[in-house]
Amino acid sequence: MTPLPIVPDLAGLADTPVGVELPRLAVGEPWFTCQVAGLQFYDYARRDEDLDVVVMPANGDVLQLVRHPENAHDRNAIEIHWRNTRMLGHVPRTVACDVAPLLDSGAPARAYVVDAGDGEAWSCRALVVGAAAAPWHERHMRHVVNEALYAVPEREARLHRRTLKRAERAADRQAAMRTRRLRQAVEVLMTVPFEPELPAVGSHCDPETLARALGCSRSTIVRLAAGAGIAVGRYCTWLGITPELDAALRAWCRAPRSKANLGEVWGVRHHRQEPPYEWARA
Repeated sequence: MTPLPIVPDLAGLADTPVGVELPRLAVGEPWFTCQVAGLQFYDYARRDEDLDVVVMPANGDVLQLVRHPENAHDRNAIEIHWRNTRMLGHVPRTVACDVAPLLDSGAPARAYVVDAGDGEAWSCRALVVGAAAAPWHERHMRHVVNEALYAVPEREARLHRRTLKRAERAADRQAAMRTRRLRQAVEVLMTVPFEPELPAVGSHCDPETLARALGCSRSTIVRLAAGAGIAVGRYCTWLGITPELDAALRAWCRAPRSKANLGEVWGVRHHRQEPPYEWARA
């Protein structure tokens, strides 16, 4: 969003009639810009049959503001003329209601073209300079001040929130990548044989300790023990290590495992959440 200007942008127009206003605008002369209303109903962008040219003002041209209190639709109507003979349109009604009383009281107002437009309705913009522009100039300056006090911190807050969202998305992508790599590693390791550290034959051990040593579930230990001829009850807390059970456990470790639940393998999401961005209005 472009900051509101303190003076109108007249770049490239210094050598046009509006250029005479630059020193006055620099010292704070009231001004405002507005669209020209009703372009499609009057002479704008129409061909002059007598001169065989299209009525199209140039940027920087002088305009004339003509009060028309007898207008049936708006007693505050202000007509906008070009070269004193061609009516282009009106000052918008919302602006005219403030400017017309000042014009009626004798307040001066000078008008110029600052954007000639493209021939379509509402495409031409006018600059009004002088005491009659004071109400809308004051309104514009209030917007400038409010933007300086509030809008800039708000934009910074929005930028900070967007930065946090991008950081969150980056953290999610990295976590997904770590998850894929971790799952690939698990799939590979499940096929690699290994020699477990088991209790000595003839000793006793609880099924949970054996499960941790083999990296499997308690039910797998119960199944292997049953294959070795040892019945393990639900509440069994000690298991005798026989030669047959020792051989069964080591055979299981040397065989590929294929029942890993890869859906439960997740990469850790490393991202430190920043505190909320706070700002106070001055």
